[in-house]
Amino acid sequence: MRWRTRVAVTAVSAMVASTTFVGVGVGATAPADAFGGRAGTTVRAGGAHIDWDRLRNPILGYPDRAAKDPAIVQADGRFVALFSAVDAAGRWRIGIATSHDLARWSPLRFLPHDATVEGEASPDIVRAPDGRFVVTFQSFVHDAAGAEAKLWYRTTRDFRSFSPAHRLGFELHPARNDRLIDPALVWSPAGLLLGYKVGSADGVQAFELARSVSGTLAGPWTVVGRPDIRVLGDTIENYQFLHVDGRHELLATSNSFDRTYLFDLAGDARDPRGWLHWTPGRQLVVPQEAWNPGSGLTGVTYEHANCAFVVDRRRISGWAYLVFADSPELTTFGGAGHARLAVARSRDLVHWDVPPER
Repeated sequence: MRWRTRVAVTAVSAMVASTTFVGVGVGATAPADAFGGRAGTTVRAGGAHIDWDRLRNPILGYPDRAAKDPAIVQADGRFVALFSAVDAAGRWRIGIATSHDLARWSPLRFLPHDATVEGEASPDIVRAPDGRFVVTFQSFVHDAAGAEAKLWYRTTRDFRSFSPAHRLGFELHPARNDRLIDPALVWSPAGLLLGYKVGSADGVQAFELARSVSGTLAGPWTVVGRPDIRVLGDTIENYQFLHVDGRHELLATSNSFDRTYLFDLAGDARDPRGWLHWTPGRQLVVPQEAWNPGSGLTGVTYEHANCAFVVDRRRISGWAYLVFADSPELTTFGGAGHARLAVARSRDLVHWDVPPER
């Protein structure tokens, strides 16, 4: 997730200009099993449906706040979206909205706010082996008593009632000045793993991986290491662990320029340290639409296809879907810009289409 002082871009801009980007498709784990659709048809699944030809981007947004960092799943026959919701004063909460068709959404409500921290942001959703949904997030901008952001989670079975907030991996970097954001979990052949970004907003940051010794959310957690991933000379953020076509993959955003990449696991999935080794990333290329007139450099002057969340329904409906945030500027709403959520889809996992424009 993005919230920091804008960086100098001269050196990296040259790198961006000379890079060839290739669109690529991705898949998702069972909890993200949310989407379906075929051209010119309406596909229904448990009461939820998508009529692509009638859908329009942005699919979700608000006049008085930014919406970004989406995670969308299907539960009880409806789509459930969780996302960072940022008001005009720069206060962060986790918004919740539901829909049966991705076009009409319920009134905005929020994940319960823990008054001991400043706010909450950057949700991710996975399903635990016992069937519960686990919502991970970070305190933001600050943790208790003004400390730097830390990792938290709540559990739910229906997205109506939630467990109390619990700290996640606090023992990994417990110091007041240790900043951890963007938590993402995966129940893997190597055990329960946790990915997150560590480092100060204006300093050196890194993607780090930890493992639960007990195999439970309570830990204890130990650091496995820092994966060998670099994109545009920098680290990555906003993680989603995926399992598609028998492969373990990682969807993430470049820390510089906020661009979405996919990585394949190159190490042994049964060995915790195998999860430190990944193939070079491939960027997902999504058409920019007229409703987002932003220009310049993504992550610096505007956002496009940022902090994405992906769902693979190809074996069911023939489509993979990508939900992401776009913003035409990065000055309002506490520096998040007036971000809204949009969707793209792909049949061949290379060419991405957006809904018809109005």
